[in-house]
Amino acid sequence: MSSQNSPHAARSLSPSPTITRHRSAHLSPVRANDILSSITGGAHYSGALPQRHSEEPPLHPQAWRRRSMTRSTEDPSVELAFQDVISDLEQLYAGRPSLEVIRRRWRTDASLEHPLFKCKGLREIDAVLFAIPRLARTIEHVSTRILSAGLAPNRLVYTQTYIYHLRLFGIRREIKSVVFVDLDDDMKIVQLIDQWNGEEVSTRWGMAWFRRLFAKIIAWTTRVPKQ
Repeated sequence: MSSQNSPHAARSLSPSPTITRHRSAHLSPVRANDILSSITGGAHYSGALPQRHSEEPPLHPQAWRRRSMTRSTEDPSVELAFQDVISDLEQLYAGRPSLEVIRRRWRTDASLEHPLFKCKGLREIDAVLFAIPRLARTIEHVSTRILSAGLAPNRLVYTQTYIYHLRLFGIRREIKSVVFVDLDDDMKIVQLIDQWNGEEVSTRWGMAWFRRLFAKIIAWTTRVPKQ
């Protein structure tokens, strides 16, 4: 039998399969340090954040960072929508809490994560916010800068710097943080995560348990006004 009619020859005459390579759908993470460095360079993030259906739970910052954050032209209407949110949060962080602001800005089932505590529900959030002025003699607001703001879903990422003069031993502490805020359709906070220097909150050595315990202790020991 000739080699021309052999199965091997038939296979060699058939066209080679075309191989198409697709780029991975996974995006490089946007690290908090990259976000902070953008401030130094004068970059400003604005526009829509990754889309989320209303029934989905709030995203953790680590999930946000796995998705793209693109620079875009500033949209005044988007920043204007978050102007009152920023103003209320600045008042609360500055140690000037009021039930009116808290009820206007937070949902009853909201959560607040912080390097020192993790609050679940408005009762614990109330206590923490009213405890701040009792721990600090004076609080100086240095700066606030929006990194990313988007509507539908309503999400806000910004940096802030405060100087706290603690009552205990007169300690002066400057705290820079990246704040991630997830809001509902009424612009009430569903989840707020505060990360000092943009670093992930530690969960090692039982820190998650300690932060929950500390939030409960504050709720038990802090008097919140009725009105």
